[in-house]
Amino acid sequence: MKIVRTRRGARMVDGRDVLSEIRASPGPTHSLFDILAAAMAGLARGPRCAVLGFAGGGVIAPLRALGFEHPVHAVDLSREGEPLFRELCGAWAGDVRLSEADAAVWLRRSPQPYDIVLEDLTLPAPGGAVKPYISIDELPPLVAERLTPVGVVIVNLLPYPGMSWSALIARVAAPHANACVVECIDFENRLVVAGPGLPSSARAVASALRRALRDLSSRQATRITAHRHP
Repeated sequence: MKIVRTRRGARMVDGRDVLSEIRASPGPTHSLFDILAAAMAGLARGPRCAVLGFAGGGVIAPLRALGFEHPVHAVDLSREGEPLFRELCGAWAGDVRLSEADAAVWLRRSPQPYDIVLEDLTLPAPGGAVKPYISIDELPPLVAERLTPVGVVIVNLLPYPGMSWSALIARVAAPHANACVVECIDFENRLVVAGPGLPSSARAVASALRRALRDLSSRQATRITAHRHP
């Protein structure tokens, strides 16, 4: 992993993959992190927030710019990106608590259910980052169990070796009666948003995300689509 200083802050890069786009002030990154933050702020119906896979906290600048001021409880296998995050964001990021642990172990030990969960785990691979096996096996039912009655989970999906997109999405969405898939024109990533607090139509989900992206003045505001699953 290397750190590239930018005009707005810094970027954590692993090969071709951008692990975090870290701004030195709240605002848009014009990247996938804006879409993740828009989903969190636009779909949250309560204050209790968990982030699984923190890296350098790239989602925090757009999230705070959208007015989401609640504490963020985050977990990652490594604290490698935390010093850079604290350097650039510590003065304004608010209450961001990072634990170094396995996401499933941390979630089981967490004393509270969550209104919004971002699952953003990745695994380095020769051809580019992929989702770890825990994201399609252990975490989907566990996260579903830890959602409040108005909770929503956002899963940032990347390919998984040997699985088609449809099979991967089906595995992640399986524990939920209500799920949508958000596709991003500029990125291969697909988001599965699901849970009891999700709006009942894909149109409402897309509208909530686009509204948040417009409020953020992000260039991604016209670059997403959503459809129901299945």
